[in-house]
Amino acid sequence: MAHRLYDMFMFETSQETWEATLALLHPSPGQKLLDGGTGTGRLAIAIADQVGDEGKVYGVDVSPAMLRQARRQITRTPIADRIELRLGDVRSLPFANGSLDGAAVSLVLELLSPEGTSAALSELRRVVRPGGRIVLAALAEELPYGRTLSFYLVLRGIFRLAALGRPLALRKLATQAGLLARISMRRDLLRLPIDILLCEVPKTAD
Repeated sequence: MAHRLYDMFMFETSQETWEATLALLHPSPGQKLLDGGTGTGRLAIAIADQVGDEGKVYGVDVSPAMLRQARRQITRTPIADRIELRLGDVRSLPFANGSLDGAAVSLVLELLSPEGTSAALSELRRVVRPGGRIVLAALAEELPYGRTLSFYLVLRGIFRLAALGRPLALRKLATQAGLLARISMRRDLLRLPIDILLCEVPKTAD
């Protein structure tokens, strides 16, 4: 039941974030792309619409319930054969080195521990080919904190819910992981600041 409520809620509130993520990822026909932390598959469907019949989208999530809901959503579309869902973790992705053309991870990294976020970024760099695009969207570490973000952080400190992610300095984290930070956008989610960052995997070793 929770995953269905999540889908109805997140589809409306996260639409602008997903649209910006999709625009920066800029899928092309024939590409193999990852939707990390796919949830109920909404972003994966939008990506699959642009990769064509020769392309493939891999939706990975740690939650079997989310994947079941995603499968229900995907099977209602005419492009279901372009999407492959896998149970997995962005901190340990089930793909070979450099086997993907690009990846999107939206509203996931802030839910991980600092070590988990670093592991996920390292994994994304590993599985995406040199020159490939990686688009990250996460709760932004906005300084000084605005009123809404300050209130959010107070709630997070009181309730300590896993669903309340921690703000991230996304560009700094991506750079530390060896990614090239290219373009950033700012969107709002329930008046909270969301950073969307386009990164590129270096074409040569650092």
